[in-house]
Amino acid sequence: MRRSAILLMFFLTACSATVKPTLTNGRDGAVIACDGLLYSWKICDKAARKTCPGGYDVVDRQESRNHTDYGSYPTRKLVVSCKQY
Repeated sequence: MRRSAILLMFFLTACSATVKPTLTNGRDGAVIACDGLLYSWKICDKAARKTCPGGYDVVDRQESRNHTDYGSYPTRKLVVSCKQY
């Protein structure tokens, strides 16, 4: 039962990308986290396009795995700087 509850928690936290607005290089930008087994870099990129409709430059891209007693899951972080016109 405990294992099922933990797996359910991982799947529920993987339902949406987390976007935190920020300033990078003097421009508007965002730190986007798309963690979990159900996500890929495509989800992060989609959130970046929504955050920066005029386009964006990738400042940083990181991926790692968190290991638990019940398995591992990926964490992804994308930092973007919105293009200005």
